[in-house]
Order: sequence, then C-alpha cells, then structure tokens
Amino acid sequence: MAKSLYKIPASIARSFLDHQIALSKGGWATKPSPIKQLLFFGGGVLTLLWVTTSTFISSASPGFIALFVIWGLAAIVYFGGMTKTKELRAMKVPALLAYIPAGARHVYTRRDSNPGDFYSIVGIERIDDDGRLHFADGGEGQVYLVVGSASSLLFDEDRIEILDRVDAFWRKVDTTCEWATITTKESQRIYQQIAHLERRNQDLEIRDPDLIELQNEQYDILMQHVGGRFTSIHQYLLLKAKTADALRRAHMVLQAELEGSALMIKEAAVLDKEETESMLRVFYQGIDDELLSLRTSLS
Repeated sequence: MAKSLYKIPASIARSFLDHQIALSKGGWATKPSPIKQLLFFGGGVLTLLWVTTSTFISSASPGFIALFVIWGLAAIVYFGGMTKTKELRAMKVPALLAYIPAGARHVYTRRDSNPGDFYSIVGIERIDDDGRLHFADGGEGQVYLVVGSASSLLFDEDRIEILDRVDAFWRKVDTTCEWATITTKESQRIYQQIAHLERRNQDLEIRDPDLIELQNEQYDILMQHVGGRFTSIHQYLLLKAKTADALRRAHMVLQAELEGSALMIKEAAVLDKEETESMLRVFYQGIDDELLSLRTSLS
C-alpha cells in the first residue's frame, strides 16, 4: 500500500561522526547537531583561544584582539554550518582552493589537447555506434529516452497504483548498476516533422512556386518557432554498471518492467551514438548551439 508521506532515508555511508545529538536544557531544546559539527565548534573555539593567548595576537591592542575574536567566531559558525547534503561547509574549502587557479577553470577541447582534463569533467572515454557509453573508470552505460505516467491530474487510485509499482520496482533493482534520471528542458523535437516535410517535398511532382513557398513557410515555422522558441521537458534514464554483464541484467530488469506494466515507465527508447551526443550537448554545449547545429545539418 502506498504511503501518504515519504522521506529521504538515511545514507548507509554514515559514520560515527554523522550521528546527531540534541542539546537540551530544561524545557528548551535545540536542533539536533551531528557529532562532527560539535567537534568542529569545540576545536575551533579552542584553536581561537590558543591563537589569541599564545601567539603574536596576544601582544596586540585590546580592540584588535576583540575584532579578531569576533571574526574568528563568525568564521567558525559559518564554516561549521551544514549544507543541504549534511556536510560541513569547511569540507568545500579544498574544492574552492583547487578552483581558484585560472588553469583549473578552463578545459581545452582542441583535437591536439590532452583529453585527461575533459575526462575529469565528463568521465566518458567513448561512445559506440549503438550508444554504449564507456566511462573512464572502466564502467559501461546506456541512455534511454523514457516517458513516465506521473501527472498532477491523476486520480487517487491511479496515484496509489503508481507509487506501489515504483516501490516494488526499486526493491528488486540490483545494486551493481546505477540508475540515474536526467531531466532536461529542451526545444521541441521536430526531427520527424522535418523529415516528413522533406519527403513531401521530394514527392512533389508539380514544382509550383506557390507550393514551394508554402513548404518554405512551414519549414520556417517548424525551425524558428516550434523548434526554436517552445521548450518541453525531456527525461532520460542512464544505466551505469561496473561490468557489461551487470548492465545487461539491468537492461533485462527495465525491459521486464516495460512489458509487465506501464505504470512506472510507459515508453523507453535506446539512444544511439548520435542521439546520446545530442543529449549531452544540452549540458556541455547549450540549447542554442544545438539548434544552430541542427539547422546547419538540415540546410
């Protein structure tokens, strides 16, 4: 039976320092804090006390020492804060320091450039003609264009059936394969409409100027308005496994779900190399550049 309320379960990668402790005094209770945050606050305060009493700061004027203490306490409170992923802000400092050099913020993608830097961002070594992804860590993957059944107009009975089906599906998924859902907002797909317009143009026996002008007008409407200004939400499913056998088993689970019911996934189409690269261009090239390349290829 579907639940009326869901929550994000605790990660199994938690350590002892991730356990939360609620500090209370009398009838006043504070928000639970993880042990690592309390240790960070305690260590920060002790370090600040040692710096102000045992270093050259202790010989400064009282006003400067007061300002330094205020600044130190503010830094401790800020870097000891928790992010949305339950991590200390101080854990982000090494990544920030690595991003400061100008060389770390620019990745050259020329043909004669070292592809190692680009692999560190994308992690994809190559894409086969059938769309099979080969990652830098040795894993393999496949991308599917999926269509689900969720809608804000669902009846309560349909919503319960979908939630029960999704819950049962994730209980049988093997942990050797990662299932990542990618949601993008892209331009309307007009490939089939353009292909139909081209076939109709080739089958046109009478090359009347008015008919040619009408077809050109329809082509401009598809390219500039439908495929240029209007966007829609597209969802992709990326299966990434450590081995080819694990990817094959995940594909069989997905295929069995498609054949067994349409509650979770109504349709799923395997993307080939060209379609996979088109999907990745949304992240690494942008929608406008993708439309420009589409118009160039169709012209």
